[in-house]
Amino acid sequence: MTRLLALAPVVKGGSSSSQLNDQLGSAICDGRLPEGTVMTVDEIEVATATSRSVVREVARGLASMGLLEARRRVGLRVLPETSWNLFDSQIIRWRLRSPQRETHLRTLGEMRLAVEPEAARLAASRRTPHEAAAVVSASARLWSAGSTADADPEALLREDVALHGLILRASGNPMFAQISSVIHETLHERTLHGLGLHGFDAQDLQLHMDLATHIQRSDARAASDAMRAIIERTQ
Repeated sequence: MTRLLALAPVVKGGSSSSQLNDQLGSAICDGRLPEGTVMTVDEIEVATATSRSVVREVARGLASMGLLEARRRVGLRVLPETSWNLFDSQIIRWRLRSPQRETHLRTLGEMRLAVEPEAARLAASRRTPHEAAAVVSASARLWSAGSTADADPEALLREDVALHGLILRASGNPMFAQISSVIHETLHERTLHGLGLHGFDAQDLQLHMDLATHIQRSDARAASDAMRAIIERTQ
């Protein structure tokens, strides 16, 4: 049972399944329950004061993310990181709230640099008139949200995520479009920890406006360069 010291009884009045899911997921992702750890449903049930059905429900969800596997006569075993779905929004959140947050932010930034400038280049080449108008409108809302002295970080986050999502979809590549959740969680966690949009300045806002203009004008190279500059400023 010492391996389950990372777990605690769930708080009454809240959702037992969501609390247990968060406890187990975060403990696996931050290394408190390392690869190879074996637990039984009974042990988790006792440690967290939840029911067997809740434990099994949560275990199925974590297994679908590649964090756990259920083995007959053994129990639940924590899988290596190579098995995890690192693009799952919950796993991104748990990793970014771990002591290794800076490392995970760096790897996410590297992934964004590999994908988003190319997505911007493709968006400039492939966008429809409607998509171009939507990108320009989103950049204007971002400018409006960030151009006041008392800018609301949540409003900035919402508009920034919306703009990046529009560009990923306008790329015409459905695989790029599906990483919108990765961008959202990355930006959200940076904001939560004071690493991101609190520091949004006039240059950041102008870069986003320029990016939208380049996409509207179908200037693929300039759009790619602007997106790269935006991401590099948040590294």
